Amino acid sequence: MAKKTGPRMTFRHHTPSRAINGYRQMEEYFCDVRSFFEVLNVRFSIPEYGVGLQPIGGQALFSNANSYLLSDDSSYPFYLWLPTWLGRFYLDPTTVPPGTAVDDCPMGQARLLAFVWPWLGFNDAYLDDAEPECWFGVCEPSPADLHEKAVVTAEKIFLYFRLERTRERETNGWTTGGFRGAEIGCDLQGRWFLRRVPLSELTTYHGIEKNVIAPLGELFHRLQHPGGGVPQLTTVQLPQTRPRQAAAIRSDGQIDGGGR
Repeated sequence: MAKKTGPRMTFRHHTPSRAINGYRQMEEYFCDVRSFFEVLNVRFSIPEYGVGLQPIGGQALFSNANSYLLSDDSSYPFYLWLPTWLGRFYLDPTTVPPGTAVDDCPMGQARLLAFVWPWLGFNDAYLDDAEPECWFGVCEPSPADLHEKAVVTAEKIFLYFRLERTRERETNGWTTGGFRGAEIGCDLQGRWFLRRVPLSELTTYHGIEKNVIAPLGELFHRLQHPGGGVPQLTTVQLPQTRPRQAAAIRSDGQIDGGGR
């Protein structure tokens, strides 16, 4: 006679009531993320720091959570449904060939991609939990096919960027390194510049301007007009953060409208 087992667990007694408050708090966070990127869109469109930038992917955000499947082929474990990484990539629209959509701009033409990735600071396979922060910078990626669309290259960067494997040095407040192709799981070569800032420093327009928009715009402009190796940038004083690995894992290579 088969041994009887206890009843299957359904909803635990405390989770529904806690979920309401948790949902409301996360809703507030995602509203702030939307406002943050709206501010970036307006400011990046003005070439105040030498270059105007336009986002890739339209109104969609890159996200590290994009599936609510319950079967074994789900993209992520159930506890990673909620996106902890959200992000956007940007390029200089003056590099886009006439009649070509921004997303379809060949990387050989675009050459540079800027990125801004807010992170909640937890639930990442490659990083210790940390204070919520924003990762931003500029990449000069070189895919095997220079006709590759900018949005495809951006997806590769979002998926395969690994600070721990490709970090080389600190230069004028920027962490720098190279992609090194197969070593990180894809065909990308080229270099990247990265800076991190706690989200607590981005609660005002001034904080966003000083800590993200100005340094990113200046860096992009100087890399776009090379004149002597590593760009000599104005140092922006930021709170010290411990160097960490970059994560952002995606399985299907699609841009999810809900985030990174």
